[in-house]
Amino acid sequence: SLQISSIKFNGTNYLSWSKACMLSIRATKLLGYLTGTTPRPKTSNDEKWLCEDALVMSWLLNSIELTLSPHKQVRELKQGELPLATYYSTLTNLWQQFDSYRTHKPSIATELLTYQKDIEKERVYAFLGGLNPKYDPIRVQVLGKEPFPTLHEAYNLVQHEETHRNAML
Repeated sequence: SLQISSIKFNGTNYLSWSKACMLSIRATKLLGYLTGTTPRPKTSNDEKWLCEDALVMSWLLNSIELTLSPHKQVRELKQGELPLATYYSTLTNLWQQFDSYRTHKPSIATELLTYQKDIEKERVYAFLGGLNPKYDPIRVQVLGKEPFPTLHEAYNLVQHEETHRNAML
């Protein structure tokens, strides 16, 4: 089961939530993944360590109310009434929080580069997907760019289009 406690963290119950989680994780003999006493092995791919670390992380993430989870907020964030700059900065802030939960990063340089490019591409899609419909034409242009733009480049292209539209009005 991915739920380790009946108590879910809601932003106000840290003490009872943390005690319940610690007890449950201690009972599985995996507490070292939380305390740091079970360090990541020097070998690049220790499957047992990766699996156990992911298990503990998933228990913790599933013990947090969804309204507090950056996973849900990132997936569901749409521009709506937000100005473009606010929408972009909110997304990037949520992604920074989300990155702090990531436990696996490839250690081989070429794999790390591919990993980072994949994440960047996913974020471009998410950013563009959350934009208001008035940005449909620039969205298509950004997606058709070769090479595929970074998130920062995509934002700059959309921002440039918005500035151009405002100047025309």
